[in-house]
Amino acid sequence: MIVPSPRTWVVGEIVTAAKLNADIRDALNFLLSPPLWELTHSGIIAPASSTQAVMPFDTEIVDRDNGHSTSSNTSRYTSQTAGYYLVSGAVGFVSNGTGKRELTILLNGTTETYPSSIPGLAAGFTGLTTTGRVYLAVGDYVELYVWQNSGGTLNTNTTKGGPRFGGHWISK
Repeated sequence: MIVPSPRTWVVGEIVTAAKLNADIRDALNFLLSPPLWELTHSGIIAPASSTQAVMPFDTEIVDRDNGHSTSSNTSRYTSQTAGYYLVSGAVGFVSNGTGKRELTILLNGTTETYPSSIPGLAAGFTGLTTTGRVYLAVGDYVELYVWQNSGGTLNTNTTKGGPRFGGHWISK
């Protein structure tokens, strides 16, 4: 998608249907349906202890700007439209009271943003969420990383909807 730029009209300019469509209709259509994605994973993921693991996503609930692939680099959402995005992620782990759990949004595989952490719970599941505003140029990508130190692999919990990763464009 291309973010429309506001037009400056001049005195005496003739208004045509093409100008109204390009300058008003297209801008309103973009604002009514900006880039938006929500991804999930249908199965269990079992990250190893003390290793940062990228979360794969095999199901697209919505992907308005075609920034995600279910066959290649499934962990990534790659920006097709530059701007600020509100990005969020959620993951739950099965019961295990040892160590802690962390969830982080990574920009272009290196820059950690908006980390979240919580101790492991011996009863019930340990759920983490993270949300933050991230600027994405066209071609930048974000991923969701998890880390846990239970002493062994630890399954994600799928009974509460599975891992989620989403975002939406909020401004230029």
